[in-house]
Amino acid sequence: MNYCDLLFQTENKDLDREIIIDAENGKRIDFKGLEEQVLKVAGFLKAKGYKPGTVISTHIYNSAEAVIAFLAIQYIGCVVCLIDPLFTAEEVPYYIQDSCSEGIFTYLEKDQLEGVAKSGVEVINVDEIEKICRADVPLSYKKIEMYSFKKDELAMLLYTSGSTSTPKGVMLTTGCFYTFLEKNHKSMYRYEPEDRLLCFVPFSHGFGSISLLIPALAYKTAIVFLKTFHPVKVIDTIIKENITHIFGVPTHYQQLLKYNSLNLIQGKLKAAFCSAAPLSCEISHSWYEKTGAYLDEGYGMSESTTLISTRMSRLPKESGDVGYPPDGIIELQVVDEEDRPVEDGVIGELRLTGEGLMLGYFNRPKETEERLKNGWLYTGDLGYRREDGSFVVCGRKTEFINVAGLKISPVEVETVLNSHADVIDSVAVGVFDETYGEVVKAFVIKKEESTLTERELIKYLSKKLAKFKVPKYISYVAEFPRNNIGKIDRKALKNM
Repeated sequence: MNYCDLLFQTENKDLDREIIIDAENGKRIDFKGLEEQVLKVAGFLKAKGYKPGTVISTHIYNSAEAVIAFLAIQYIGCVVCLIDPLFTAEEVPYYIQDSCSEGIFTYLEKDQLEGVAKSGVEVINVDEIEKICRADVPLSYKKIEMYSFKKDELAMLLYTSGSTSTPKGVMLTTGCFYTFLEKNHKSMYRYEPEDRLLCFVPFSHGFGSISLLIPALAYKTAIVFLKTFHPVKVIDTIIKENITHIFGVPTHYQQLLKYNSLNLIQGKLKAAFCSAAPLSCEISHSWYEKTGAYLDEGYGMSESTTLISTRMSRLPKESGDVGYPPDGIIELQVVDEEDRPVEDGVIGELRLTGEGLMLGYFNRPKETEERLKNGWLYTGDLGYRREDGSFVVCGRKTEFINVAGLKISPVEVETVLNSHADVIDSVAVGVFDETYGEVVKAFVIKKEESTLTERELIKYLSKKLAKFKVPKYISYVAEFPRNNIGKIDRKALKNM
């Protein structure tokens, strides 16, 4: 089996359908063209001497070249390691070394990665892909046989964000990819060939390279790429390219909701999808009111090949409502600190078992043992199951606030903060306190014209929250620090 089977098994009737549209430079590629270009780059790599099992990295912005390089690496049986293109020339060597990569496709020049090149790693500029795709190539390239991965054979390295440690390579298999497609299908997230998916989330993350590309290839649906997120450009592209589905993180939707021009896409989208962090009810309801499309929320992680559960085509009952796991593929449980399943409504750690779990962390047996135990993947997230079998995610274990032994979900505090008419967004964190160990501190973005004081906001919260949950400190800020995919950097806030 091979990820590329999804492309090369395309029927003749679909070969002239568009699959890749680069909204930045106007490049448009149909299925036939993508097959040809993947074969050319695969032949180039084969001629260079790369063997199955060799790790090759990609460090490329959202583009046709990112997809071509990704698939060409898979085609010849090499392991693809995805490196975020936002990482600088100073950061990239860590990932090259940690993944044992022998080559890298990058937008950087060779002299910017001089140390990497001197170590024997081949540095291939992304412009080389375009040259290869334009050139007449030897007929032998077209006769290269597609490598067949075993179901449990390493095929991809996806690096975690490293928020609590140095970044770790999540080992995924071709079997994981096909399990994702089955999960996607069972979750009713299916597309028609006429649909168009807008990708402004990084292709270098599982959201782009798995959650978008796999179903696009399978359902013969086009992906429209934007290099980065900007609300105006997103809205314009939805209109210009007749986009039917978009994908983002909570901050993307929050920013889009600020623009009056959002009403121009009323009725144009079939659905929007959100993941990577808990989504507030307010954003979900506002999005539905202004666009007419549901903002579906998914829960997932790289270690589970993204998708764990989804809330499909309905409004959330509460913040963090992530719906149901795909039946028959994943079993999701909530357990206490002794690994005992808890009753519905009781908060505990989420763990899962089933198909599509990572092999482990690359060259990190200790960290793997801490995360994978007796066939269960421990997520490090806290949440609870409702009586109807759906799940609510409350946040990371490390993000919960411990006030004198009483655990507080940041989401609970943030939901009440955001219910104030003058508050645009908020983040609650725990900060050191000599008496209680920790107390709640809230960072708040308020409306520009608001005169709301800290004292007034605390008074408002005191009527809606238990005393120990009310923030002891409130700081008004213009924006929150965020990581490279738009998730709020809570660690940075704790240190502010």
